Amino acid sequence: MTSDSKGTYPDGISDRHVQPIGGWLRHASPVGLLVFGAVVVLAFSGLLGHERTWSATGPGASLDVHAPEIIRNGEFFEMRVRIAAHETIGQLVIGVDEDLWEDITVNTMIPAATEESSENGEVRFTFAELPAGTTFLFKIDLQVNPDIVLGNQGAVTLYDGSDELATTDLTITVLP
Repeated sequence: MTSDSKGTYPDGISDRHVQPIGGWLRHASPVGLLVFGAVVVLAFSGLLGHERTWSATGPGASLDVHAPEIIRNGEFFEMRVRIAAHETIGQLVIGVDEDLWEDITVNTMIPAATEESSENGEVRFTFAELPAGTTFLFKIDLQVNPDIVLGNQGAVTLYDGSDELATTDLTITVLP
């Protein structure tokens, strides 16, 4: 231990280590603020991610799918499928192309389907009857796996049982 007029310091620490720094070095570098500002500008410009709603209308119902159009690897995101029934749908079924969710992890689905199946290259989620004049919201929380390059394409289809009512094609671009 060394000793000086201000106190005792551990080995390797001297009085010059505890003196206030003067001049330019006493201020934080403006580079950090500039980098942070650039990230904020990029975020507001939509270059780091962009959401979109794809829509389709069929006999007796309309289908809206809201999801990111551009997203980054590893990000969590939400896909919302909204069904507006103009006529009663006896057995609401939502089909998602397997290619759309390839290398994407599904974390949560609200509400839970009464039945889940895989048929004709689609993952299908079956729900109860949807009366005319009502709206149904199916919320899915997902995460992009790191091995996706460029993105995925596929369709979301609305069925009444096995009868197709509406379908919309989606493209999700994945940035590194």
